[in-house]
Amino acid sequence: MLKILARAGFVALLLFPALLFAAQARAETLSFASTEFPPYIIKQGDDISGFQIELVRELCHRLGFEAQFTVVPWTRALEYVKTGKVDGILAPVWSEDRAEYIYFTDQAIGHERISIMSLKGSGIKAKSLEDIKDELIGVISSYRYGKPFDDDKTLQKIASYTNDSLLKKLDIGRYRIIASDEYVINYVAKRAGHPELETIFNLNDTPQYMGFSKTSGQRGQDLAKRFSQAIHDMQQDGTMEKLRKKYF
Repeated sequence: MLKILARAGFVALLLFPALLFAAQARAETLSFASTEFPPYIIKQGDDISGFQIELVRELCHRLGFEAQFTVVPWTRALEYVKTGKVDGILAPVWSEDRAEYIYFTDQAIGHERISIMSLKGSGIKAKSLEDIKDELIGVISSYRYGKPFDDDKTLQKIASYTNDSLLKKLDIGRYRIIASDEYVINYVAKRAGHPELETIFNLNDTPQYMGFSKTSGQRGQDLAKRFSQAIHDMQQDGTMEKLRKKYF
């Protein structure tokens, strides 16, 4: 009996380092910053949910990570990933300046439908940026709306830090039109009891990606590659479409 117990103890000692290493590997956490962007990212008190949150949790699970999310104004989220305060960011549109400090996945995790919008019944008619040059336009600070809009210095843009602030200024007449993702702003407006909105014209449909901080060097680049493959796998096995149907 003593020999059996001794053998069992010896085997346990041999296995313990491997089990400890596996537990530590499973426990590795990746931190992500983003902003409230419902239904992609929804924050209610301490609870964070939404299409992209569930998607990234599943991606992390498949790759052996745990995900930790911080929801802050978008400008701050970009600063966090730029300085390496977080490992990654959800879900930026690619731009040349951002690519200087972010490794982007080569697979998208969502798409923005960016449009010029107004309060329903405003009577505003426009079909192009040229038609709105005399209007004040509400935007979110540090968002990317597409190169033609972003680079047009003749447009009169008034920045807000959150979608709620953007809508409040529209409600009180600070401006008559806003540039926004249709899905997001309609969701926020309905949830907060803002007046109904309508689309004047569409600017673009733009892919959104996961991004990883370049401050981590090769590790960030490797994470971008691994998550790119995992996103592709989720597209192929139908998991991404199932999540999409849950929120849209």
